[in-house]
Amino acid sequence: MSKHLGVRCGDLQIAYMRCKEKYNHPEDCLQEAKAVVRCSDNLLLEMLEKVPREFKDYCDCLDYYTLDIRKCRAEQKTLEKASPPS
Repeated sequence: MSKHLGVRCGDLQIAYMRCKEKYNHPEDCLQEAKAVVRCSDNLLLEMLEKVPREFKDYCDCLDYYTLDIRKCRAEQKTLEKASPPS
């Protein structure tokens, strides 16, 4: 998902990080943070809608192997083939 997040939400993440560098108080960047969360949520919903089986298989594999992505490369490739980052 990091590739998808980078492509889809990268600009929002950069804006949030720049805001955090500029201000010390967390509430000063609340709008930027909400935009990143909204983008991430929308991406997750889209993946669940477009490629539910591939997404679930990858998540199940990561869960089974306690997030050891090396053991889930086949599921990752299947997911990326079904829904390439764009």
